[in-house]
Amino acid sequence: MTDMLICADLILLTIVVGQLSNPEFNATKNLLPEVYTTLIEKGMMQGGRTRQVKVDVCVSDDDTVSKELLEKLGLLCKSDDGVARVFLDCGDETTIPTPARDVVLKHCGKVTTAAPPSAIIAVGPERGWTAEEAALFVSECGFESATLGNSILRVDTAVIAGLGIVSAALDECHRERIREAGNDSKRQRMSD
Repeated sequence: MTDMLICADLILLTIVVGQLSNPEFNATKNLLPEVYTTLIEKGMMQGGRTRQVKVDVCVSDDDTVSKELLEKLGLLCKSDDGVARVFLDCGDETTIPTPARDVVLKHCGKVTTAAPPSAIIAVGPERGWTAEEAALFVSECGFESATLGNSILRVDTAVIAGLGIVSAALDECHRERIREAGNDSKRQRMSD
């Protein structure tokens, strides 16, 4: 399967080719708009979401994961843009990344804007990310390594699990911001 980059308030789904992506999958009908559009629309309706989803499919040989491609797609880190960038990774024998929920909550704690929290999730192909791709996302593009747990998941399962975990963390962060804003206004009224 191909790498997927997902915004947790799912308005954008970008599919790109990683070095370890399965070329046979890239050539299947699964990446045709008439196939994935219907699936996305049904999934969004089942989840009670009605916002239109934009899908970018970049599966040509010229569109492999690179800084230039991520810049073209608008996925590079802009200083203090308020977006948590979550790079899903299994880790290796010596390091295990932070749980995805914790990465999002830590990021939310740093953001001071009133805008609703948002995130971008990078999910690798079933064969995993290469060291070069990991370095690009983490070192150059502002993503933070995160894990969904000890199990190695299929890409389609990782996408669903990642969206669920990150969406729940974003909802938690948003509720906390609302609660804090209510407490701040209550304190303000009391001091007046």
